[in-house]
Amino acid sequence: MKFVAYVVSALIGFAIGHYLLEGAPAAYASILISYHLFLAYLVVGASHEKGLSMPLGMTLLTHLAFLALLVGMAYARTHIPFFSLIRWLVPGLAAFETKWLFSGQDRIVKPAVEEEPHAPVEGTAEDHEAFREHMRQPERPFRKSGRSIEEEFKFWLADRYKKRALVEAAAAAESANAGGSAAGGPSGN
Repeated sequence: MKFVAYVVSALIGFAIGHYLLEGAPAAYASILISYHLFLAYLVVGASHEKGLSMPLGMTLLTHLAFLALLVGMAYARTHIPFFSLIRWLVPGLAAFETKWLFSGQDRIVKPAVEEEPHAPVEGTAEDHEAFREHMRQPERPFRKSGRSIEEEFKFWLADRYKKRALVEAAAAAESANAGGSAAGGPSGN
């Protein structure tokens, strides 16, 4: 279907440029009309799930740069033999511009999926009281948009058990080091 739209837009541009206008305006109109017809077909018919790859201002500047290239091609036909045949290929640049302007999804950074907490779902009464104190803080690291308080509690509780295990492991390592130095420490001879 794109090929048919390509040929139709090139023929319409040729017909308008050849039969309605004369001289340089005919060459410019032929190229610009065929290009914009095919570009409009591609933009309207494409699925824009990806979004713009640049801000709107930069998109407009890019389009103006493509137009400058097209006008340069129309101008070059007066100086280069057989360059007027290029007008049949010009609508092909519209496909390139469309891909370039609407390739935004490649840049979208997908959020990292958080791992589910490995702590028990239920906590002790002491855990619930500590969580209530945690809820009163203005900055809560486990609060996220769309997350329920129950889910926040699960993440908070998993973090609490993880920190508690690290403290217990450090205390066990310290007591093992203290016991080893007292039993086998250097003698004062």
